[in-house]
Amino acid sequence: MNWVDGFGYFYMIDTLAIVADSFNIPSETFIRSHVRDISPGRTVLICRDGRGSEVLGLPVLSEIRREPEPRHLVDRLARALRSRYYRYLDPCLRGNDERQVRDFFHRHEVTVVLAEYGPNGSLLRLACKHARIPLYVHFHGFDATKYARTKHWRRHYRRLFQDVAGVIVPSEFLAGRLRELGCPGEKLHVSANGISPDEFNKSVRETGRIVSVGRLVEKKAPHLTIRAFAIVRQQQPHSTLDIVGDGPLYDVCIEEIRRLGLEDSVRLRGAQSPDYVRALLSRAELLVQHSVTARDGDMESFGISLVEAMASSIPVVTTNHNGFSETVIDGETGFLVEEGDVEGMAEAMLILMNDRVRAESMGQAGRVRVETNFTQEKTASRLRVIMGLAPQS
Repeated sequence: MNWVDGFGYFYMIDTLAIVADSFNIPSETFIRSHVRDISPGRTVLICRDGRGSEVLGLPVLSEIRREPEPRHLVDRLARALRSRYYRYLDPCLRGNDERQVRDFFHRHEVTVVLAEYGPNGSLLRLACKHARIPLYVHFHGFDATKYARTKHWRRHYRRLFQDVAGVIVPSEFLAGRLRELGCPGEKLHVSANGISPDEFNKSVRETGRIVSVGRLVEKKAPHLTIRAFAIVRQQQPHSTLDIVGDGPLYDVCIEEIRRLGLEDSVRLRGAQSPDYVRALLSRAELLVQHSVTARDGDMESFGISLVEAMASSIPVVTTNHNGFSETVIDGETGFLVEEGDVEGMAEAMLILMNDRVRAESMGQAGRVRVETNFTQEKTASRLRVIMGLAPQS
């Protein structure tokens, strides 16, 4: 144990282990914020894929349960059987894998574990239980929606809820989902994700410049955003739409752009850096995002791009999806429309584009809301309290 002398008193210094699939996924800025802000100088990392984690400058245990590429048919069959066993019967680390993690805990004197996403909580459940280290699991979206549709994950989660010290979610909406799955109310904590508002400049609001940020996947429905923009452009012919993100719906978006004759006004920017997104938002008039519930039940988690737009003093037009109504106040910091309501989204966009005074007022209200509720500092402070970690000076 590590202890420090504080004017005659001794206090234990906590070491936090954060568990994730990877620490290098561009869209998961909230995980890197947890690494940087919750327990600076006293954090270690555990992940399945260690590529890129070295830039964080922290001790890392990587490649947990990542198997080498199969060399022949027998390898492939064995790997398939193991994968089915882990998925359906027992996702926990056991044997050498568990000992490796527990040795890492001991070597770095870990006192608290935070697992990002429910499946990683299930992966570490027994290792933490046997090491007698409290485990907190932060659910973010698909893990509480898409995964919860399957019988085996509902069973895994019931075991997880019994053993964890706490469960964290970014919205009351997801908290309700986990209560339905059997999570005890006394273990459930709501903590919104945060950003650093100082990194975002107030937008100069170039007329007609509309931005959408998010992966091109079913739950973000970029093709519906394009359809809404096509309606807008009939009244605002000089408007443009920049879509930042990449994914399996890229070709669908290209086809939709061509079908609607929008080649000269819709620009697919691909995956971009946070700096690129901040620069784009600093010139935008609106941010739009038409998130929906995917056919497999997958849903958004928090919508960090909505908060980034509000920090840039941009009004937001999005759907009443998941916990978005807890982030965007309808009629105050933007507009919420129902999922699939393309015409309603276009109408909301046109209202703001035709009333710049109202749009400016909503943008200012959004900035205030971010500074009041959605800063990294406030998020980190809440998480420290939830996990019983010492306050930061």
